[in-house]
Formats: sequence, C-alpha cells, structure tokens
Amino acid sequence: MLITPNYAELNARLHDVRPDYGTSGQRWAATVDRLANWIGACSILDYGCGKQTLAAALPQRKITGYDPALPGLDIAPSPADLVVCTDVLEHVEPECIEEVLDDLCRITSKLAFVTVATRPAVKTLADGRNAHLTVQPLSWWRSRFESRFDILQVRELKGSEFALVLVALHADMDGLGPLDGLLPADASPSQPPTAPPANMEILHREHRLIFQTPNQMTRWRVQTLLEKEPHTIHWLERIPLNSVLLDVGANVGMYSIFAGVTRKARVFAFEPESQNFALLNQNIAANALSGRAVAYPLALSDQTALAPLYLSSVSAGGSCHSFGAEVGFDLRPRSHAFAQGSFATTIDQLVATGAIPCPAFIKIDVDGLEHKVIRGARQTLADPRVQEILIELNTHLQEHLDVIDILKEHGFEYDPAQSASSLRKSGAFEGVGEFIFRRKERADAAQKMNHVFSIHPPRNEEGWKVLQHMIGRIADAELVADPFPYLVLDKVFPEDYYAQMLENFPALEHMRPLSESGRVARGLYEQRHALLFQDGEFERLTNRQAGFWKGLADWLYSDPFANAFIAKFHQALQPRMSAILKSEDRIRARGDALLVEDHTQYAIGPHTDAPHRLVTFLFYLPEDDSMRDLGTSIYKPRNSEFTCWGGPHHPFDQFERTTTVEFLPNRLLAFPKTDRSFHGVEPIEREQVRRRLLINNVRLMSQTTR
Repeated sequence: MLITPNYAELNARLHDVRPDYGTSGQRWAATVDRLANWIGACSILDYGCGKQTLAAALPQRKITGYDPALPGLDIAPSPADLVVCTDVLEHVEPECIEEVLDDLCRITSKLAFVTVATRPAVKTLADGRNAHLTVQPLSWWRSRFESRFDILQVRELKGSEFALVLVALHADMDGLGPLDGLLPADASPSQPPTAPPANMEILHREHRLIFQTPNQMTRWRVQTLLEKEPHTIHWLERIPLNSVLLDVGANVGMYSIFAGVTRKARVFAFEPESQNFALLNQNIAANALSGRAVAYPLALSDQTALAPLYLSSVSAGGSCHSFGAEVGFDLRPRSHAFAQGSFATTIDQLVATGAIPCPAFIKIDVDGLEHKVIRGARQTLADPRVQEILIELNTHLQEHLDVIDILKEHGFEYDPAQSASSLRKSGAFEGVGEFIFRRKERADAAQKMNHVFSIHPPRNEEGWKVLQHMIGRIADAELVADPFPYLVLDKVFPEDYYAQMLENFPALEHMRPLSESGRVARGLYEQRHALLFQDGEFERLTNRQAGFWKGLADWLYSDPFANAFIAKFHQALQPRMSAILKSEDRIRARGDALLVEDHTQYAIGPHTDAPHRLVTFLFYLPEDDSMRDLGTSIYKPRNSEFTCWGGPHHPFDQFERTTTVEFLPNRLLAFPKTDRSFHGVEPIEREQVRRRLLINNVRLMSQTTR
C-alpha cells in the first residue's frame, strides 16, 4: 500500500483549501532540466507531483504527474527515464515507506532525483500529527536507497534536507559525460530562470504596502490579503494608532506589515520557519518599518525549549531590528539549538524579562498549536493592558475549546455570531475560524457600538463572496460631504452576480403599485410598482427567482454589510447613535428591502426619508446607460436654515438640485438619514420607461430614533 485511504483523503482536502500545499516542485526546475539533458530523457515523471508546479515551470518538457491523493493523478504510473521525487518521502506514512521506495525502483528506467527533509515540519496536520510523518537521518535513508539504486551523487542542503541522484540498477549509463555541476556545490535549490525575485504592491485606501513575491505562494498571499481572512483585516483596521501588536505565527508578515503601515502599530512578529522569516524581514525593510516592527525566528509555546534567553543591547543600526528610538533588544539563545530551529519560549517569559513590552493586541495563528501559546501566556493575560486577542481555533479540538474557557477566566469575552461566521464550512479546515476576544469592558462597549444589529451573518458561500467584494469596494469609495454625506459606488456587484440580478428581476405582472403595499397612501406614486422582500410577496415569483432574492437578502440583511456602511458614515451617524444609546441599552435594527420599477410620469419631491431609517441604499439595475439622466437627485433647500427630520415630500421649487447621480448599470447611491439628506427623482417625461432599482434601508427597531 502506497497510502492509506484516510491519509489520501486528508491530503486531497489540504490541496482543496491550501493553495501553497504541494507547490514546491518548481524549486528544482533548473536542476531537473539539466539532469534531463544529461541523460537525454524521453520521459519524465513527477512522483508526488501535488499541484504540478514542476511541469508548469518547464513548459518545454512533457512531464507526467502522479499523486495518489489527487483524483485523476492517482493512476499507477508507467516507468520513465527520469523520475523526480522532491519534498515527498518525508510525508509518506511510516508503514508505507518500504512499498513507496519499491515503487520508485519499479518506475525508474534510468535516473531518479530525490530530495528529503530530515527535520520535523513547522506545520501540523488536521489530526494533530506533524506534517513530516517519516523523519529520519540521511544514514537511515541511504541504507534503503542503496538496496534499490546506485547512488551517484549526494548533497546535504540548507535547512536539514538532502538531495540524491540515483541510477537504476539495470540502467545503461555508458557514454554519458561527468555529472559535475548538476547539483549546485552549495546544495541550495535552483530557481527556474523564468521566476526571478519580484515584489507586489497593494494600495489600501491611502496606504501603500510592498511585499516580496519570489514564488507563486507569496504572490497568492498578496492577492488574497484583503479577502482571505476578512475578520482579521477588519480587526486590524480597528486597532488604535501606535498600539503594540504581538503577531504569533507571522509567516511572511502579511498582517504584521498591514498593521505597521495602516495603523502605525509597534509590531513584534514571531516566525520560526527560516524561509518565511527571511521574507518577513525583507517585507519589514521594504515598507520602512525597521524602527517599528521587530521579527524573531522563535516558536512561542507553553514552555521554554532547549535553551534559556538572554538579552543583549544592540544599536538601531545593528543586525537585528530595534523597537526603541536608539536601542533595542536582541533575543539570543545560549546554545546552538537555535540554529537547528528547535528553540522556543513563552509570551510570559518575553514580557517578564522585558524582551517585549506587554502587548495591547495579540494575534495567534500557529497551525493547531494555539492552545500551547495561550498556556504560555497566562501571566500576561492577567495584565489589564492586554485588550484584545484574535486567535485561530479549531472547534473540533477539545484543547482549542478549552482556550475559550481559559480566556473567559482571564476576563475576556467573544461574540459567538462573529466567530461562527468566520468558520470554514468545508475542506480540511472545516470548523476552523478566527475568534476575537475582548476584555469584558471592551466587549460590552463593542456589543453596543460595533455589533449593534440583531441580524444574522450570510449563510451561503456565494453571499460571502458578494459581500466581501462589496465591502472591499466600500472601503475605497470616496465620501461626498456636501450638501450631506453620500457615496456613489460603481461595479458594486461582481459582473456575473449583476447579470443574475437582471435575469431574475420580476415581470411587471408579479409586482403591484406601491400605493397598494401599505407603504404610502392610496393614490400616491402609482407609477412605481414594487415587490417587498416578504414571504407572501415572493410567492408570486418563480421558484428560481424567489430562491435568488432570498439568497440576496441573506447577505443584504447581515451584520457585516450594515456595519461596513455604519463605519463609512460614522461621523454623520455617531451623534444620533449616541443619543439612542443614552435611552436604550443597544441599537436594534433590521434590513428592509424592495424591488421597484418606475414608469413614465413618476416623480418624488425632495425628502429626507422616514425617521426610523438609519442608512438608505439605492442599487441601480438598468441593462445599459440609455436612462442615465433618470437617476436620483441630490438637493439642498434654498433656505439654508431649513431642515426636516422626515415624513413630507417637499415641492421642487423650494430646493436647489446640486447634482443627479446618473442612472448607470451596477451603481449604488448610499447615504445616512439626517435632517439634511434631501433627495428625490425629477419628473420622468420619457415614454415607455422601465426604471428598475433594488432599494434597501437599515431600519431602526429601537423605541428611540434620534
């Protein structure tokens, strides 16, 4: 047996949810190319190919891929002249290793190129095992290869890894030139000449973030920074300026850099994996954060491993990043264990010795070992200066559920709705998500001011994608201040989703005049037809249409959607929200949506919306730009002292029209309800008009509305 069914399923799931899993083959493209030229290989097999990055890096060569964990690649391979097996054997289950080596022997017609790691992996599997299942020294592996191949060349690599060139026992290798130079003398993996180091930039609002991207994985991290973990980004954006952030499991520093640049946070980042640590430091330097962010190649756990710490002062211009104006501290072990990557310490020891200040904010993501980090931070957690913690937890692991109790014991609370909405719904990381804990007094304030809506998060994957697309667009939208705050957002929906909205818009016979809906008095606005987002109304639609609009309401009525706009219009809404909170313990609200179709002669005079509305959203739904002149208009009263808290629609001649927001496809006009948010629609004179919109309001359920 080459792989057990359970382990094959686990690997398949990892491939589904981790773009970085199974991508290391490209590291050896140049070496494989030279070996193929040396033997004149007519066939090349990538054994344990993963995402087939080796084949992608050598498009000029035909490379067959085999991976027993991936459907379509799991068919037993035929022999090949050159067999490549890199970053594979250490992942093989111990009970299967002999059969896997026999299979390598079977399929190698001439030459095999193999690399093997001899150290534990930094990462762990979902079932708690270390990702490197077979960890043995070179001598152990050599004895097994010698019984199956002639060993032509061995190189020990940096990072406790080795490479071998193996010759099949039956192969005829006469007439070939010397092997010199096929493996680099320094034994470091060669990069394909087509993939030189590069960098990428992100423009986030007014901030410019720079990241080194020497490979596909780092490029993917940059491309997905703002969408991959939206709860993490939202949490970081709320950190007060100049706060102290501890980033445990910083990887290459995506979130450390984000916090350092956008929030000017003092960041202490910990990442034990050597290549990630190197990129982390490059990213710190690229963003000019060397005086603000400090990186340490240490694992944080529940105990100190192998070597004690000592502190040594270094100048700001020294070899480590300093966090003081003139002098910082360098963490150094007293033994060579540090160089082997096995050195660990605790948060408590770092804080107690003064190596780092007590952090106000802590982020922990260490691939299943989060509970150990928390157990090593109990003294620090008792310090009231620690305000909030974002931690990735696996709800299927008891030790992770215990973390919730530990943090509660130390005075922290979390929002179950937020945590539930962050959980992965499928794949190897199903049940894993970001939990945000706040010290109780901060949690109480957040419950009142941030998580104020008694409505659920989106429950379907498509809704999440649309919501995240929209939230990203909201963050970048320009806010117009005069004559009242509003924003206009184009391409508000993904294009394919907007097409579905047009396709599922109800026929006129399935709608009814607004005057028959109970929303306005009888006889008014008969040129506006509407369909309210109510079960009784949806019954008039086809099953497909009803299903689509109910799915849309799922994210439209969600807490993340409403809060994104509450944050955007915070300055205008804050006085009103504060006044409500003085008389009630919280602000309660819900979504209130309807589809409308306006016809010839429709008009609505300047007004500020009803008092129970908090924010208004007008989603334009035309098929093209032929009705661009029929958009909603913005007004200001000719009497500059005039205000209205809502109710009546006023005569046009009492107002000056400052602009008309053109009625263009996939556009949103949004604004907070104030006593000056006068808007309306000029009389539509054009014949045979079908002006379609989706209108939504955040509707207050509180007794107090201002």
